Amino acid sequence: MSRRLSRRTVLRSASGLLIGLPFLQSLDAKAAPPNTKRFVAVYHPNGVHSSQWFPTSNGSEADFTLAPSHQSLARFRASGLWLGGLNLQVGVSGPGEQHQRGLGGLLTGAGLQEGEFVGNDGTRAGWANGISVDQELVKLLRGDSHVASLQIGVKTMERDVSGVMSYAGPAQPLLAQNDPALTFRSLFMPNMGGGGTDTPELARLRRKRASILDTVQEQIKSVTKRVEPRERLKLDSHLTLIRDLEKRVTALPPGTDACSPAEPATVNWNAEAAMPETTKLQMDLLALAFACDVTRVATISFSDAKNHLSLPFININSDVHNISHLSDADPNRMQLAQRDEWQARQVAYLLEKLSGSVMGEPTILSQSLVFWGSELSKGNTHAHDDMPFLLFGGGTGFRMGRYLRFNGLPHNNLLLSILQGFGGNHSSFGDAQFCTGPLSGLT
Repeated sequence: MSRRLSRRTVLRSASGLLIGLPFLQSLDAKAAPPNTKRFVAVYHPNGVHSSQWFPTSNGSEADFTLAPSHQSLARFRASGLWLGGLNLQVGVSGPGEQHQRGLGGLLTGAGLQEGEFVGNDGTRAGWANGISVDQELVKLLRGDSHVASLQIGVKTMERDVSGVMSYAGPAQPLLAQNDPALTFRSLFMPNMGGGGTDTPELARLRRKRASILDTVQEQIKSVTKRVEPRERLKLDSHLTLIRDLEKRVTALPPGTDACSPAEPATVNWNAEAAMPETTKLQMDLLALAFACDVTRVATISFSDAKNHLSLPFININSDVHNISHLSDADPNRMQLAQRDEWQARQVAYLLEKLSGSVMGEPTILSQSLVFWGSELSKGNTHAHDDMPFLLFGGGTGFRMGRYLRFNGLPHNNLLLSILQGFGGNHSSFGDAQFCTGPLSGLT
């Protein structure tokens, strides 16, 4: 370890996990802020309850009132960009049904290939016919991070075009990982792989990482001696969070299927009722991976485009997909707004984790872009116009704290703008007929 510790200092445990330290002023007061950029795309299915989603403009871009669904995001208003009037035009026609085309094109801006994946209405389609923007960003952002990108899910069960948002290229899907234990291994134990049985080697490794803090105790003592008393509290607080995370992930079994009854797990990721805890653990892992510079690009899928789930933890006990089909006049459709509000709270949790960066100022959020969207705008009409898109963070230099509306421009223009905002020299992205240039007014 260097004698001069910077704000990006990490400790490596014997089990291979990198522990990022918080910014400690007394260790390196003159260190230049890191300039590491990151991107996250968050997806939720079946559109939104529009009347509860879009802000109300009060006369200018910066003067708007948040809709009911987004009250939990109020503290991130200055870091957010609410968008309206963008159309996912690539989802209107071609192979597949509206959900398939919408999700396939959400990040690729491309149509679907012909194929045999059966959609909600019996329509058949193949994979998306292009690379997704997150994977294009890997080329720009990866640097020396050892995991190119992360695809995580929260009960994203469909393993076809209805359950994939990330593509390495045409018909090259990158499936989401739903099990936090396997997310942990893919990030911090890449040589162990993601599946298989509990071998003696895995059992030994499980024991070795029973407490990461024990394996780096001497390193921690060395660092602690060199910081001021007021900063020891910051270090202790950060290490407490990591100990809690480690305890949760080591309780999970190594298998790829449901949790083993012989070894009780912290979270049963395959259960609807466990979605809140699974979400928290997956986002904790993502934030830690960003803080440790393990990866710089990620996608998070909540369920999939078929989405035949209930959400008992917020008292929605019927199929959310069917709820999205209800008319705007049906009072039961307000359950969709209830789902949207819960989803906003999960995004707010992620933003909070990225704002509480272990690297201090600038925060990870200030150097990242978080994109949040759906494959439809309204489930009851299967529409792809006026899409529900939000952006958070400062990674692209967009002027945040505004509500912008566009007059029916293709969403491919937004994807192109994101690429250019991260320094790409792209002049088009996705299907060229649906990309007319970068959006104006973002910077």
